[in-house]
Amino acid sequence: MIGLNSTPDTLSSTGGIVLAGKIFSAIELTTSSTVIPETTRRALTSLAGLQIQGRTRFAEIEQFRNDTLFREALELPKVYSPETIRLYLETGARKCKKEIHEYLDIVHLNLLKRAFFTPLTCSFGTYIPVDVDVSPMDNSDSHKEGVSYTYKGHDGFAPIFTYIGTDGYMLDQELRPGKQHSQKGAPEYLLRTIDKLKELSLTHPVLYRLDSGHDAYDTIRVLAQSDHFFLIKRNLRRESHQMWIGDYGVTEPLFRKN
Repeated sequence: MIGLNSTPDTLSSTGGIVLAGKIFSAIELTTSSTVIPETTRRALTSLAGLQIQGRTRFAEIEQFRNDTLFREALELPKVYSPETIRLYLETGARKCKKEIHEYLDIVHLNLLKRAFFTPLTCSFGTYIPVDVDVSPMDNSDSHKEGVSYTYKGHDGFAPIFTYIGTDGYMLDQELRPGKQHSQKGAPEYLLRTIDKLKELSLTHPVLYRLDSGHDAYDTIRVLAQSDHFFLIKRNLRRESHQMWIGDYGVTEPLFRKN
């Protein structure tokens, strides 16, 4: 018979953390930064290490404070306590929020520049798909700032996400209050994603795909003035199907490039 022994110790797996550390180093997440304070960078690196382990709460870093493999793989001189991580992130948010976003954007683009984006092929050609959509989160019974009633019928946030390639690499994201309409701020957000695409060496033209929540003049104008193709699901509003087919079956483009 096989005997089972119990232990009061907490057993934490660090599987994959070495590979994650190599990737973090390659995209310059674990290297010193001149953009943000070093303490803030180490706090962000620790949280990234937690995410690799499938953990999302500050308190869970306590399980890795004496884990040599976790610390060395992420090139940390020491692993901060949950309270210290929270303190450094709150301080960074007050003093250098813009710089933190710029730093994370650089690290993120360093990762995307190493990725291969699988295209899709249809009868019109081969494209790199870029999908934009709002995905409400259920934060019911939460008192977090920004939590409000979403169009899904529950309280939460309504972040917008952008994914590139059929493999679904995340290109950009933005946390939003739950009550914010999908279209609010969408043109500015799209301009940001378009700028990020300029940093990537893409082998095929880009095809933006958006749902009817973004069927608006301002969105169409931004995409039409870019060098990319786009599909937006039509929001008929009060229009009838027959009126759309009969009166709006135009053959001329709505926008022309100079």
